[in-house]
Amino acid sequence: MIQLLLALPAPDAPPTPAKPGGGGGGGAGFLGTLFPFLLVLIVVMLFMPLFSKKERVRKKRLTALQKHDRVVTSGGLFGTIAALDENTVTLEVAKDVRIKLKRSSIFDVEKPTETKNG
Repeated sequence: MIQLLLALPAPDAPPTPAKPGGGGGGGAGFLGTLFPFLLVLIVVMLFMPLFSKKERVRKKRLTALQKHDRVVTSGGLFGTIAALDENTVTLEVAKDVRIKLKRSSIFDVEKPTETKNG
């Protein structure tokens, strides 16, 4: 092991001492090299839902909601749409039991033609 260490070439010049105040000056240190990567990551995370096909299909189905559609809320509640307007939906979850929800809380829509047999 000592023979290996002795066989290594000696450094040409002594290492330069670090500048007082640390950082290397000008913000070109670790944070300066990490910043562009973080910026790209944040932009991708912000715009990712805009390009999601599932999200586009879901929004299209929410705009096409109609009275008597069977739906599932994001909380897992099943019901039939009794009334709706631009921002809210009145859902009938049982006979004569109605609740009012935000339209965006509808998770899935089951049209009458989509009923599953079996």
